[in-house]
Amino acid sequence: MKKSKVVMVGGEDPATAVPKGLRELGVRVWGRKVVVKPNLITNRPYPVTTPAETVEALIRYFKPSNEVVIAEGSGFGDTGAIFKDQSYAELAGRYSVGLIDLNRDRFEVLEDPEAAVLKHFEFPLALKNAYLISAAVLKRHSIVRVTLSLKNMLGATIGRDKGRFHRLGIEESIVDINRYKRPDLAVIDGRLGLGSELGGKAKSLGVMIFSQDPVAADAVGAEILGVDPSKVKHLGLAQEAGLGTCERKAIEVVRLSC
Repeated sequence: MKKSKVVMVGGEDPATAVPKGLRELGVRVWGRKVVVKPNLITNRPYPVTTPAETVEALIRYFKPSNEVVIAEGSGFGDTGAIFKDQSYAELAGRYSVGLIDLNRDRFEVLEDPEAAVLKHFEFPLALKNAYLISAAVLKRHSIVRVTLSLKNMLGATIGRDKGRFHRLGIEESIVDINRYKRPDLAVIDGRLGLGSELGGKAKSLGVMIFSQDPVAADAVGAEILGVDPSKVKHLGLAQEAGLGTCERKAIEVVRLSC
């Protein structure tokens, strides 16, 4: 059985770690629309949100041969204001990449009878036919234990009321959203880690995680945070849905340093 590959790059500089990790994975994309989806859940700096410097490193890697767009739909603030305050507007202008508020994006309604709770889904058109990068941060979560590349996709939805997914069943909603659009690449900035989704004391961990299997990336991220992946419900559900693997024996971890 072929194992899912997860690359961990130790260091503090995304400009060095990102290309090193992606080259090790063999990531090569040409002539595509590449959508970078950061975690901008609220208007606070890293490590609550994905830092612009990490997204800049991704832009520099992919833009020479692709159209690159930054897209997010914040659940705790105005996405446009967050783009401005967290340096994304300046970044987009400097590299001539698009900025899209997914909360307000045009959409098409998709159906998946196999989905657990989201049988119908308003799918943002910005993500259609895109090579999607979930650019997350390394954080624990008060309800689902960790918020990494899969949970980051809750922001890839229409409307600011992300609480609706909690009401429907948050673990199942995470998996259903990823069924409609699974990230092609997971990038987790774990140079700092947080014990809570919206703040708290940061811990220096000095690592960035890369994988083309978002479930495997999140399993490794959970371990770094001291959380047993087998105890994270949405990881198990994601594996059952065929989105990737969270079993350690099925994951090959490659460790590099900057």
